[in-house]
Amino acid sequence: MARSSAKHCVRCDRDVEVEYEHSPAMRRWWKAYFFIPILMLPAVPFLAGDYVVSLPLMMAYMLGIGPVVAVIRDPPTCAGCGALIPATGVATAPP
Repeated sequence: MARSSAKHCVRCDRDVEVEYEHSPAMRRWWKAYFFIPILMLPAVPFLAGDYVVSLPLMMAYMLGIGPVVAVIRDPPTCAGCGALIPATGVATAPP
């Protein structure tokens, strides 16, 4: 697991280091996945005309968005106890 900055753990009741399932470098590269369509804008006339090859490729790209979003939105966990760290600004239930 990849370590990141410190956040408050509700279970430990203190600021702890958090871990992500995937490394920060991998998460940055997966964010670049969403910029691929912007880079493909000049090729739109060719892609629209060549539906036999480009349509299945675009469909495969769209299927890949789900796993990418899952990696990017992966919640952090406490390095000490393994509890999920709630997002800041989210109200937690009283004890």
